[in-house]
Amino acid sequence: MNPLASSPALQDHLRILVVEDDPESLQMMGALLAVWGHDPVLVPGGPEALTALSGGMPDVILPDLGLPGMDGFEVARKVRCLPNGGDSVLIVAVTAFRSDEHQRQAWEAGFDKYLM
Repeated sequence: MNPLASSPALQDHLRILVVEDDPESLQMMGALLAVWGHDPVLVPGGPEALTALSGGMPDVILPDLGLPGMDGFEVARKVRCLPNGGDSVLIVAVTAFRSDEHQRQAWEAGFDKYLM
């Protein structure tokens, strides 16, 4: 089952930017998304995510919240301020953080969904 296909607004083939500092998790998420028929773009951190956006806005961004340096909250805030469609991309938090405070911070940063 493809959980990203459950939304009627999503297409079958999505360009998805995955931002994850753990190399094994990054590769696993990329492989899974590719098997589901999507086009994953894999980057290890926030600055690399913003650089990747210069090639065009993806359909979905999946940033880990606990990134070193520029965390996922900052990535979402910066994306939402971009003039090239940052307000239209779906941003989904991918995290092991389970607190209400982290969820509140995610909504304030501009995330659309929160996956734990």
